[in-house]
Amino acid sequence: MPVVRRTLAATAALAAGALALTLAPSATATTTTASATARPDLGREVLGARDGWAAAEGGTTGGSAADADHVFHVRTWEEFRAALGGDAARGDTTARIVYVHGKIDANLRTPTGAVDCDAYEVDGFDVQDYVDAYAPEVWGTEAEPSGPLEDARAASAAVQEAQVRQHVGSNVTIVGVGRDAQITGAALTVRGSDNVIVRNLRLSDAYDCFTAWDPTDGDAGAWNAAYDNLWIAESTHVWVDHTTFDDGENPPSSLPEVYGVKFEVHDGLLDITNSADLVTASWNEFRDHDKTNLVGSSNSRVADRGKLRVTFHHNLWEDIGQRAPRVRYGDVHVYNNYYVQRDAGSYAYSWGVGVEAEIVAENNFFALSRDVDPAGVVVDWRGTTTAGSGLQEFGTLLNGIARRNRVSLVAAHNATSDVDIPTTVSWDPVLHERIHPTAAVPALVTAWAGSGRLR
Repeated sequence: MPVVRRTLAATAALAAGALALTLAPSATATTTTASATARPDLGREVLGARDGWAAAEGGTTGGSAADADHVFHVRTWEEFRAALGGDAARGDTTARIVYVHGKIDANLRTPTGAVDCDAYEVDGFDVQDYVDAYAPEVWGTEAEPSGPLEDARAASAAVQEAQVRQHVGSNVTIVGVGRDAQITGAALTVRGSDNVIVRNLRLSDAYDCFTAWDPTDGDAGAWNAAYDNLWIAESTHVWVDHTTFDDGENPPSSLPEVYGVKFEVHDGLLDITNSADLVTASWNEFRDHDKTNLVGSSNSRVADRGKLRVTFHHNLWEDIGQRAPRVRYGDVHVYNNYYVQRDAGSYAYSWGVGVEAEIVAENNFFALSRDVDPAGVVVDWRGTTTAGSGLQEFGTLLNGIARRNRVSLVAAHNATSDVDIPTTVSWDPVLHERIHPTAAVPALVTAWAGSGRLR
């Protein structure tokens, strides 16, 4: 859209000075190998001492202490899985560094390159039979599918999951080498782990061949997929940095409608749930996807209280649908991020304030299509449980760099809502590095965020 191009052009000159004076993002990390002249070893770098929530309570060092026997260079899915410990990876605490070279594909493929869903099917499952059997006019809308076809779908899904899901244990660094390191089709899972680093990768297209129909989900029902590109659950001290997340060859625009709703084959890009805690997501790109970042999975999961402390900084969200992020329970710091939205038709919202969520948003830049109402950027997901939540916002700029473009998106929401979201929170972010002027954010994020930037 023209407004986006004008914003980038106007910002570039102003931000050039900031770029010249700002260290490259990799300088926010420190390295465990001491050499003033040697090229930095990304596998040995650790999170900076103040770089967001993952720096708290001992910090995040990943696999930087790995011995020579646990440093791996991988080029295939089989090598990658073996390097992490294979089926025994969950719960493993051995320090490891895994360097990813080139493109690694987790899924089985047809000769044309499409995901080979037929290869995962068990006897008794056929997708067209499934669609016919559970159509609302046949099955109804009051109960989730059950019976032999649903059992066969679940069994087929288990076959695919065994192929594509890989757990990541504790004390692990996974880092892409060069500009083209990519893992596609995988459901990377950090569950029950501590001290994990993921950097300089493109993570694409966690494609679910056996997405499930739920007629009770929302007013119209929904197709729900099972896999996130990266899922962090029940884990602490995780740093995700300079990683590009997308849907690869299967973006939202390519998906058909079934029963009048999108036949969704993806879940989240980076989801942080189930009492995960102390996570920093920095200098990443989230592109062309619907539900991007969920923090907290359930309103009823009160065990998440005091957890889900997450920092998002210097990330790009471009042409996404929603959840950038959507938060329940957590104390979440969202600063110096760049939001670009060209298509109003596919956009729902960016900041979701859920049950007992306390979000601090500082110096974020929004470049929105003129058809996007700023009052819709923030959504109130608290339901009837409105206590203990809030969105404290500073320094937001919308579609320009002049002072007159400074806005409060939570105020815009509150002006059109019967129930206000509180604009103060009970905590103060103290773990962060330099917070840049908002006007510098587009050029900084465009120059540095995403995979292939660290070399």
